[in-house]
Amino acid sequence: MPYDVSVSFSEDESLDKIEIRIIAPERNEQVEQLLSRLSDAHRYLELPTYGGGQIRLRKDSIIRIFSENRNNYVCTAEETVRTTASVSELERQLGAGGFLRISRFEIINLDKAIHFDFSIVGELKIKMEADQTVFASRRYIPVIRDYLKGGDAK
Repeated sequence: MPYDVSVSFSEDESLDKIEIRIIAPERNEQVEQLLSRLSDAHRYLELPTYGGGQIRLRKDSIIRIFSENRNNYVCTAEETVRTTASVSELERQLGAGGFLRISRFEIINLDKAIHFDFSIVGELKIKMEADQTVFASRRYIPVIRDYLKGGDAK
């Protein structure tokens, strides 16, 4: 028999993360489904596609997200998916950790970055996996440099 589910929120300023607890009379199939959904949600990016469809990509498979000719794309080693979501919307979905905005039109997965080339004055060339090369916008270079030194990119 499925249980009614109630959701509550409490604030605790001593925490540095979000904690989700499930309290139930027993660990049953309904509880397992909730646990699975909650633990998987942060691993995937939900992409609205043209034609009204939806595709789900593992965040750790994403190399870069970019906009080109007024179209937005999410690129993995296997495919490049055109999406109706804006780069800013996808940035919000990604949340903190692992991804870095390098221009107004592009976000990269830092785990997929192979080399940062600061040798050209005023330009940052980034070699990515899958033999992709991207360039950071001039105004983002100080933010990127600070982030790579251990600062906060936001």
